Amino acid sequence: MSNNLQNDDSQLDLLITNMAQEHQAQLPSPGVIWWRAQIQKKLAEKERVERPMMIMRMVVLALSVALVAGILVVNWREIGAMAGGQLGPFFVLGTFAAAALVVAGSLLFRESMGKS
Repeated sequence: MSNNLQNDDSQLDLLITNMAQEHQAQLPSPGVIWWRAQIQKKLAEKERVERPMMIMRMVVLALSVALVAGILVVNWREIGAMAGGQLGPFFVLGTFAAAALVVAGSLLFRESMGKS
């Protein structure tokens, strides 16, 4: 059985060697190479042009989150007093505004990351 396995291995080696010798690498035509290079060039240009917008979207998202967090920190005592007693209309409006900012920011982040 050991001899049979060695025979199978040598036949496989011979087959692989023959296939490798018969294989001829073929380059695509120069037109196809040029066309692909043009597509890559246009994609690189598009990414270069859109990069400042993506950075600005990230900056706006970070500033919006920081602004909402700052407002919450500054008004924490009033928020705690309202939460302990009766919730005022400004607290409810602020909560909805903060939630809207978080949702809009996350959608903006998702969109900007999907395009890059």
